Amino acid sequence: MLEHDRYKLLLEADGTDRFQRLGAILAAVAQHGSLNRATAALGMSYRQAWGLLRKAEERLGLPLLTRRVGGAEGGGAELTEAARDLLVRYQRLQHEVAQILATPAPDPGRPILIASTIGPVEVGLMDLLEAAFHRATGLWVRHIAAGSGQALAIAREGRVDVVLAHAPADEERFMQEGWGARRCPLMANRFLICGPANDAAGVGAAASAADAFLRIATVGAPFLSRGDQSGTHQKELALWASAGVVPGGAWYRRYERGAQGSGVTLQEAARAGAYMLVDWATYAAAAPAVRGALPLLLERDEALVNPFSLIALNPQRLPQVNHAGAERFIDWATGPDGQAIIAATGHFAPVNK
Repeated sequence: MLEHDRYKLLLEADGTDRFQRLGAILAAVAQHGSLNRATAALGMSYRQAWGLLRKAEERLGLPLLTRRVGGAEGGGAELTEAARDLLVRYQRLQHEVAQILATPAPDPGRPILIASTIGPVEVGLMDLLEAAFHRATGLWVRHIAAGSGQALAIAREGRVDVVLAHAPADEERFMQEGWGARRCPLMANRFLICGPANDAAGVGAAASAADAFLRIATVGAPFLSRGDQSGTHQKELALWASAGVVPGGAWYRRYERGAQGSGVTLQEAARAGAYMLVDWATYAAAAPAVRGALPLLLERDEALVNPFSLIALNPQRLPQVNHAGAERFIDWATGPDGQAIIAATGHFAPVNK
């Protein structure tokens, strides 16, 4: 069995979200008997899964998988005793999180809960912020990854204390309706338009993002949309409107897995040879083969600025929220320590330098 200190080190260093992804990998390996089959079932790249496993093994100083050679299916993998124990702890954590989300009563001792847009989760920023905040304050933060539209919907249900979103129009509406008590700029990056190397629509020569979208529609070049009311999808719709285009037809596709984030959508766009709007952080974190298939074609347009904000929920509207915890996290994240972590990632520009 894992010593408590080793387990605590792993959770504090890597954050709840990365620990949950690791747990999902271990559960899938236990079910399917191989890391290849596990990653296929999860819709995750083998490289990403292997990287999470190796990092966890380094932190624990223990192996998590043993390889099984031969057999009817050509070998596979099995969980070590440490991995089986870790999987039990992961399942307990899942149960605990489910209980927290199902309990509407206020509890000042519970973790601060954040509904976060997917991009900062995908590139590991939320893990870094949450771990550093815990080290500084002793308070735990846990997040739910969702597109901005879904994150704000979760907040309206009172299931979280803070929202991290990048959908300015929706955020303003959220505040006007009285759901939010405080909205603070946190960071920003840029959207960009990527597409096939042959650039049949001539996006690389476009004068603006709206011009680029008009060129794509004019020639009917394949375009892949997240289609999930996320901040990225809303920006895309605004650009179509600026271009005077109502997208539709065989060339325009809403990805059925778009709600899982821009990372998986970008992989599909690379496979399909389609144009796509994506934020810089997700694009920079993508595999070299994906970026090679979909080179960056346009990013220099003020219309592509992508601001992120933190919103503390209104305790008068939602009395069950941990408002004191929300305010403390926002003050820390927008202060020198949080902003330094954001700057160090290189994926986002802090707003308070």
